Amino acid sequence: MQNPTMPAPATVSALEKVPHAAKRMGISTCQAYREIKSGRLGPLVKLGERASALPSTAVDSWIQSKIDAANGVSK
Repeated sequence: MQNPTMPAPATVSALEKVPHAAKRMGISTCQAYREIKSGRLGPLVKLGERASALPSTAVDSWIQSKIDAANGVSK
């Protein structure tokens, strides 16, 4: 049963640090930064002067696009 004071997990925005996101995506951290630079992943969200993270929705979309490409699904 869902607690009425807590939002459902699907409605909560989350951020992931790049190394964690890269691990979930099955690529290296360097490759994740290449994907961000090319515009295929992102945008980075600044958390502080020297810290950034990715929205989990962006990571999920990137993963889904790779699955769709593997299955021959075009957008």
